[in-house]
Amino acid sequence: MGTKIHVSASTNTLIIGGGIIGVSIASMLTDRDVMILDSGEPRFGTSIGNAGHVVVSHAQPFAAPGMIAMGAKSLLHADGAFAFSAHLPLQTASWIASFMRSCTKGNVEKFTPGILSLLRTSAELIHSSGVTTTSTPTWEVFTSQKATEQAQVEAEHLSHLGISSLLINRSEALEQEPSLTPRVKAVVELGEDFGLDPRELWQRLRAANPDLVFHSNELVTAIAPSKGGYLLTTTSGMQITAENIVIAAGSWSREVGKLLGIKIPLIAAKGYSVTVPMHKGTNSLHPMIFADEKTATDPLGDHLRMSARFELTHPNDRSIKEKRVRQLYERAATVLNLPLIPKDLAELSPWTGLRPASADGAPYIGPVPDLPGVYLATGHGLIGTALSLGTADLISRYIGHRPVTPAELALSPRRFIH
Repeated sequence: MGTKIHVSASTNTLIIGGGIIGVSIASMLTDRDVMILDSGEPRFGTSIGNAGHVVVSHAQPFAAPGMIAMGAKSLLHADGAFAFSAHLPLQTASWIASFMRSCTKGNVEKFTPGILSLLRTSAELIHSSGVTTTSTPTWEVFTSQKATEQAQVEAEHLSHLGISSLLINRSEALEQEPSLTPRVKAVVELGEDFGLDPRELWQRLRAANPDLVFHSNELVTAIAPSKGGYLLTTTSGMQITAENIVIAAGSWSREVGKLLGIKIPLIAAKGYSVTVPMHKGTNSLHPMIFADEKTATDPLGDHLRMSARFELTHPNDRSIKEKRVRQLYERAATVLNLPLIPKDLAELSPWTGLRPASADGAPYIGPVPDLPGVYLATGHGLIGTALSLGTADLISRYIGHRPVTPAELALSPRRFIH
């Protein structure tokens, strides 16, 4: 006689990962039974402490011409935006090789239309969600000796993509934005970009599906085919049957994929942020991207968040290094009128999060070949918040067997699963 399996629960769609991508997908599936399993407490995850930028302007995949040289240059500086940690996983070398092969014009042409479509869908859905967004568009700020030329090139690039932008000269920028220092030389206003509080967005989307079942601190340990779908086992002994599985576990998606025999080309990239009270006379009005300092800022009510760094590491590495916190603050202080860095760095509310970085710089969104009912929604890199509801819309169309465009289909996992 076979062993009888005790099923703790069953659901139509099981989402593995309760971060911004997972709750976004759940918010779009209100017509189905949906359950989320998260290995930790999502309120402490990458979805909460990031810059909160919705960047339609960032439609180009991260792997693009010029990125290899930019990364190499960054590695020569101790405070460079790109770095390797001391906790690199075994797949690092193969990921780097794949990424370098992908830094081509063809890669950009292949993925940009789909990413742009999802970013615009996401921005529209975020605005209609009721979440608080900044009343002013994002500024891209340039400080180098070639700032004016850089800004012009950026504006022309955005125009080519059909994205609205506005060139602002130095005197106009300093007049409009009192928080900037005279080091600023040129600004491009990104007409479709804006900022928000990622915690508020997560909370609002978490509440959007009132029937959602959410289990925290549940790690999936096994997935097996079952009648009508799949049987999943968790660390607490729960056994759950599901017709559909969506892997949206961020940097841990690679480990979840292994349970199904999927090798996902993915690595964790650690980012840092600090959040400080705004001070009279230095209030920042715009979300900003410092092009030369590789730092982003976002006004969150009476606080200002600053974030930076892309440090390849292990998905367990949530360590906070004091020197990285100092470097982030000091880099931002060259462009913003910030107070002196406090002696007690805890006053900066330092935070780290792990971004899931794909090997070709574009997210993996769609069904997994030869595994009916299994979908990936990961690899969003630096723009997970920006792509959240666009990803959810696309996954909901796949699950509901509704039309998908060729540009969106290019983002499917079938590109690395043969």
